Amino acid sequence: MATYSKHKKAKPTKPSKSFPLTAHNNGQWCKKIRGKIHFFGTWENPQAALDAYLRVAANLHAGRQPRQPSLCGDDITVKNVCNNYLTYQQSKVEAGEISPQWFDDCSRTVRDFARFFGVGRIVDDIRPADFEQYRQKLLHRGISGQTGLGVYALDRSVVIVKAIFNHAYDVELIDNPVRFGKSFQRSSSKSKRKSRSKNQIQNGKRLCELSEARALIKASQVPLQAMILLGLNAGFGNADCAGLPITAIDFKKAVIEFPRPKTGIDRVVPLWPETYTALKQAIASRPKPAEAEFENLVFLTAQGKPWVRYHISQVGDGRIQTVNRSDAVGKHFNKLLVQLGLKRKGVGFYTLRHTFRTLADEVRDQHAIHRIMGHVIPGMSGVYVERISLERLRAVADHVHATLFASE
Repeated sequence: MATYSKHKKAKPTKPSKSFPLTAHNNGQWCKKIRGKIHFFGTWENPQAALDAYLRVAANLHAGRQPRQPSLCGDDITVKNVCNNYLTYQQSKVEAGEISPQWFDDCSRTVRDFARFFGVGRIVDDIRPADFEQYRQKLLHRGISGQTGLGVYALDRSVVIVKAIFNHAYDVELIDNPVRFGKSFQRSSSKSKRKSRSKNQIQNGKRLCELSEARALIKASQVPLQAMILLGLNAGFGNADCAGLPITAIDFKKAVIEFPRPKTGIDRVVPLWPETYTALKQAIASRPKPAEAEFENLVFLTAQGKPWVRYHISQVGDGRIQTVNRSDAVGKHFNKLLVQLGLKRKGVGFYTLRHTFRTLADEVRDQHAIHRIMGHVIPGMSGVYVERISLERLRAVADHVHATLFASE
């Protein structure tokens, strides 16, 4: 921007007759292109202004948005690619394409990556060995710098870091793809199996025993009881319960049918009699919605708000600063586990989803199980299978019900 003084300076004459720019009253050289005035530099340095114009002239005259000079060529830095990626991810949050929680995961990984490499590091200077060093850092010190990441958290960080540079290449911030090397990869299947086995030895399986599941149902009150039943009846998770709309429940057919909030994949859930009754009670006793947008939700807290919410704080320019998740489902379920003496590491509300899937697997109708849980039907079957009969879905739900309440 031009620096203003108390005494207005006279406009300078053009350095030559062929000079394409005009002196503007604000102290800069400018040119009107396609009905819009563009500025290129101050009166004091006409050559720099001309150079700036020539760099973008072809794009401007063609009606294209030129690349920013600071974000192209050999000067692109870690800060440039990280900021651009976060801006892109924020736009996806605002459009509802990704959850605020995923954005928060991305943001924490991006900040950690930038601290490790240095925000001023030139991208062209980063080599595969540097990425391997960062992967080792994640393994031993993690994101916080204190505890190494497990295999699944490590994989998430690797995916996010690669996405930063793939995005930069796709939007032409960098001219060539980044080489990550052979070592900067997600964990092998063998590593995941070993990690899962180790966790099971230390903490036990993420599974409710049948007696524990029955105890949770009996000891809980509506609306938590309805959520627990949905977890065991259909593998509902915390966000699935919190986002369940009343209009998704067909009480005549005793069926829930709506896309899973996390994935947008269609799911159809035949309801057990216990789940049907608990849902009726939850709707009849729910508090008054705090806002009109919550009117259609089955479950509301005592304050009339969703049981799972995101609190987003923003800086002055609108960028997301922090994302905090409020999960009343997990909080109340954990209290119940403690009350019943069932609390142990690795066991939470999502354990109910593991329990449903384990019992449902005995039916050996994988496509029906996927449809109930809101999973993608794998392979070409996902393309060609248009409908799964309600009878097949009920067979899965009935088997889980019969197994769960067999000894009662």
